[in-house]
Amino acid sequence: MDSGTSLIIGKVILFGLPIILLILFSKAVQRHFKKQNSTIILPDLLVPFLILGIHILSELTYEFSLFPYFLIFIFSLGIIILLIVAAKKGEILYRSFFKTYWRFVFISSIIAYYGLVIANIIVSLK
Repeated sequence: MDSGTSLIIGKVILFGLPIILLILFSKAVQRHFKKQNSTIILPDLLVPFLILGIHILSELTYEFSLFPYFLIFIFSLGIIILLIVAAKKGEILYRSFFKTYWRFVFISSIIAYYGLVIANIIVSLK
């Protein structure tokens, strides 16, 4: 295989892996952690992979990393969620806050990741 073919195979794996993992392993991971009386689900475990993917995809697409900007965004998101919860409930329950925050981080990560996938495909076509 030449380097162009292996690059395309690598990109296909990078682009599709989060969705494949969500489809194939979601129930198994949920059953495993349910046996341990934990509420961890597969999206919780995918966040580090997605953040690493955001860094790799932004380097491939734009030749600089969007990782620092994404970190600023998710930290700001945490502050906003904290303020909303504090104003709404009058107290901060850390367990529910971190669970809510982490789920928002997952949603933000998957949107940013697949936004970069689309941007990478568009840049590759030019």
